Amino acid sequence: MSTTATSPKAPEPVEGFTGRFVWIDPHDLVVDPYNHRKDRADQDGEDTTQPDPELQASVDELGVLTPLVLRPQEGETEGKLGIIFGQRRNNAALTAAKKAKARKKPYRLVPAIVRDDLAGVDDAALTVSFIENKHRRQATIRDDIEAAKQLSLMNIPKARKIRNARAMGFKPAELGAASKAAQLSDEALAEAIEEHFNLVELAEFQEVEGVDDALWTLKRAKGRDQREGNTKRGHWKHALADLRAEKELTDKCAQQAAELTAAEVTVVDWRWNWSDTSTRPLTDLLTDAGAPHTQQTHRTCPGHAACVAPSDAEVIWVCTAWHRHGHPLTAEAATKDTAQAGPDKEAARAERRLVIANNKAWRQAREVRADFIKELCQQPEASTRVWPLILSLVTGTSYGYENYVSRKRTDLTARFLGVEDPNEGKSQWSRGDDPFGAVIARTSPTRAWRVLLAHVAAAYELEHMDDAAWRNHINGQTVAWLTFLQAEGYALSSVEAGTVAKGRAQQEEQDQKAREDTEPEQHEDSEDVQEREALAAAA
Repeated sequence: MSTTATSPKAPEPVEGFTGRFVWIDPHDLVVDPYNHRKDRADQDGEDTTQPDPELQASVDELGVLTPLVLRPQEGETEGKLGIIFGQRRNNAALTAAKKAKARKKPYRLVPAIVRDDLAGVDDAALTVSFIENKHRRQATIRDDIEAAKQLSLMNIPKARKIRNARAMGFKPAELGAASKAAQLSDEALAEAIEEHFNLVELAEFQEVEGVDDALWTLKRAKGRDQREGNTKRGHWKHALADLRAEKELTDKCAQQAAELTAAEVTVVDWRWNWSDTSTRPLTDLLTDAGAPHTQQTHRTCPGHAACVAPSDAEVIWVCTAWHRHGHPLTAEAATKDTAQAGPDKEAARAERRLVIANNKAWRQAREVRADFIKELCQQPEASTRVWPLILSLVTGTSYGYENYVSRKRTDLTARFLGVEDPNEGKSQWSRGDDPFGAVIARTSPTRAWRVLLAHVAAAYELEHMDDAAWRNHINGQTVAWLTFLQAEGYALSSVEAGTVAKGRAQQEEQDQKAREDTEPEQHEDSEDVQEREALAAAA
């Protein structure tokens, strides 16, 4: 008995969409509000919705040959059909119709597919329009950003939004960045596109667009990340943090100056050193009674003015003609003037400026580092470097950590875990012995390392990364922590890299000195042995 194998039936083809063919008057159409290509000029000043000469000549001669795609409209244009794509062809048909009417000739209708299935489905209409236009004449970058922005603002399910974004070639993060990127000026957008910034980078650049050399700074940071294979954009993030801080400070300085001007206070330029000018801060001056001058005691003086310190936006009250108005200097200011008259005064000022700049850079790097540690604590698996770090800490390398963090500070551990601080608002003595018990209880064994890493990271940040950690003698734990983060993919800022190099050099110098100190002892020991051997031989 033989059997005949039955091959599986091939699946039947299905229709890709629902639509109907129509001939329609080009004058009766409107542009769909979710048409990807807008009536906007490109970088060369050309309207991207207008037909080129070749298309216009073809339509004049033969009419529109490729159907437009339309959908029923809603709202103010309800009852009309809107162009999802084919706007250039329809504009060519309108121009051809105008020419035909001038010659008193009939004009042609245009062929179209009406997509009734897209009625009221704005995200699908936008996606279809975007994909079609990307495969035809190049739309402007501004069109792409606006399309991503429209999709990002639509109130549709997240999965559906991501699916549409993927079809349009956007990542979810880029979709979320589109609204900011759309705010870039045309000039800044064109310059950034030349540097191949993606949508996320365009959005971050927009935040600091007004800062001097922002584009150059970010371009250099991106190039460094690419050369080093840094997929976490570490150098970019440090550069962006610096630019954000600079913008924030500049904005604050401008606000302070504006408030002073509005209060009819004379605003003068700030200086590092006032000793060789006719202007002095009120903290350097005394009243007739010998008391320190203040804003209140000096406000009636004709030289009353203020400046804004660019380092911290602090308002400094000054007198612009302290000699003329008879204000004596304080003894401290007079002594300071004398001390600054020596040859080392500029070196002292430069050192002071360096300290201020490095303190600021160190604090800014801390924020970038904290974000990196948060990402590190969220990764699927721990690297081979994580467990040795944790074990070295819990076996005795963290002085006073349990008391300091568990009872006093839980904010950093909570931040790195991405949870609320369990001790927020509690007094020191009302805080529990197990603040993260709830987090640990719901953490699986395979992910327990995340809690430990966050706890360890908080210890290092609190004990070895304070504002003065970069100065003078560098703690070996500071070097060890930064070295670990760098190995995990964190990009050291300039001040952090300098601190690591300085710390290693100091350790090497210390090791060398220890070796030199032991050599004489070893030499003496050798002589003692030789002397004993000689005595033994003589005996």
